[in-house]
Amino acid sequence: MNNLYHKVAVASACTVLGFALGANEEAYSATFNLRPTNAFVVRDSNSDGLGDLLISLENTIGIRKAAEVEDAEFAEFNLSFPFSANTVVTRAIFYTRIVTFEVAEVGIGNPGSLGIFGYVGNGTAETSDFEAGAFLSSVDISSFDTYDLAFDVTQFLNQRVRNADAFAGFGIRALNLGNVALGGYAQTPIRTELIVETADVAEPVPEPTTIFGSVIALGVAGWLKRKKSNQQNKTKFSNSVYPHL
Repeated sequence: MNNLYHKVAVASACTVLGFALGANEEAYSATFNLRPTNAFVVRDSNSDGLGDLLISLENTIGIRKAAEVEDAEFAEFNLSFPFSANTVVTRAIFYTRIVTFEVAEVGIGNPGSLGIFGYVGNGTAETSDFEAGAFLSSVDISSFDTYDLAFDVTQFLNQRVRNADAFAGFGIRALNLGNVALGGYAQTPIRTELIVETADVAEPVPEPTTIFGSVIALGVAGWLKRKKSNQQNKTKFSNSVYPHL
């Protein structure tokens, strides 16, 4: 009987561990390349930090920061699909490319660095998006040897997914006086996209120590119950064989 109970306890432990490992194996990762739902330029006409004018990308001269005017480019991404409540963003990169620094209409040269600002979008271009963004990071382009731009926005996007926000918005601005033209938003072959690596987290399972502790507790409780039952059986047997005792 001892051997039988031992086998049952071991089988139970293996079953519990199997379920735990199986649940962990169900968690999977994926990579998504999201294109902007909408992209636009907002102009601050008098450098007061407030957006005044919406400009389509086809008519813009690019990102610029001058003494009395600033143009910033914006893109919003729809997060309704494919992210769910169990999605965790492990890495998110806002990617685009620099087309040129030679913007004849401005002619003030390389701004030295570009900053990316994140905000909760709504799928609509608005001048107020200019001041809505929180600074996320910057890229030094003062001695640029490549035209690829990659901003790490992992933490910001993860927060948007956790909050179940429908749109994530990003603004690119020159941090110093200068100008630069980006490509990939409108009628160009260059892609501007949000590259997102995710992991879907399975339902929480007990820690291994909790599992083992539970198995041991069940085993001890079963052993004590069985021992008590044996003692009671022995007493009944003794009373039936020796009723005068």
